[in-house]
Amino acid sequence: MRKIKHAVAVLVAGFGSLTAPHALAASANTSVVGGTASAQVAAPLQLVAVNALQFGSMAQPQVGGTLTISPSGAISTTGDMGTATAVMQTTARSAASFNVTGIAGMMFTATGVSQVTISNGSARMTVGQFTINGTFSGGQIGANGTYTFNIGGTLTAAAGQAPGTYSGTFPITVAYN
Repeated sequence: MRKIKHAVAVLVAGFGSLTAPHALAASANTSVVGGTASAQVAAPLQLVAVNALQFGSMAQPQVGGTLTISPSGAISTTGDMGTATAVMQTTARSAASFNVTGIAGMMFTATGVSQVTISNGSARMTVGQFTINGTFSGGQIGANGTYTFNIGGTLTAAAGQAPGTYSGTFPITVAYN
């Protein structure tokens, strides 16, 4: 009986020595590191129209033509639209201007349509070739969270265009790049 007790003691001691290194090795080789997660919710871009695209007053064209206002406000004409500069203006001609508000430093794009129709009852003219500060693409929000841009365009009038006041709208959409 004494030999059995001694063999059990040796077996228990041997088993303990076999499992102990594994337990120590597991705790010595285990490492817990906290992971991180992050997200940024961007404030939506806001677009506000400040000034309308104003082509002003013009004499009725006999042969038709175009009147272009650049984003900087420079005026050029084709056809007999050159006589448009001889007409007294009740409203100053100007490019449209818009303010964009968003996250400082972020790039954005501005998109619109290639042309729109403005009307006076059933009479129509087209406005197209829209340009924003030289191109029609977008910009970068300034350090103060805003960006202002101007849009120019070209008005096309037909020969004998009906007299009257023409108006319409053109859509502009801005989005972060």
